[in-house]
Amino acid sequence: MGRLTDFQAHQIEHQLGAYTDCNHGQGMAVIHPAYYRHIVKDAEEKFTRFAKEVFGKDTAEEGVEALAEFIRECGLPTKLSELNSKTEITPELLRKVADTSNVIKCGPRKLSRDEIYDILMECM
Repeated sequence: MGRLTDFQAHQIEHQLGAYTDCNHGQGMAVIHPAYYRHIVKDAEEKFTRFAKEVFGKDTAEEGVEALAEFIRECGLPTKLSELNSKTEITPELLRKVADTSNVIKCGPRKLSRDEIYDILMECM
């Protein structure tokens, strides 16, 4: 949608997977809606276009929620607790994930480690 890349959620999930050995695609399904809710105001025009063109929705926020609903309808996990992780996912573990994430600016804006932690906590 007018940007070459936006891999911040992807980078966050790679770090989550390193700690939990969860399936990458399932981790992405969990992280993306929370990540998009967090950055939607930073790229509202692009998210509104996404909402209209993909889901026939009027607002950026409605598009993000439609994506979350689509993920649910596909039967994919929507919470970290639904991942097949052999490691218990706790707030302490998520703090480690956030603090060791190497997220570069490749989205509307670079996320701080505290923002990454907030996104992960929203996925609990």
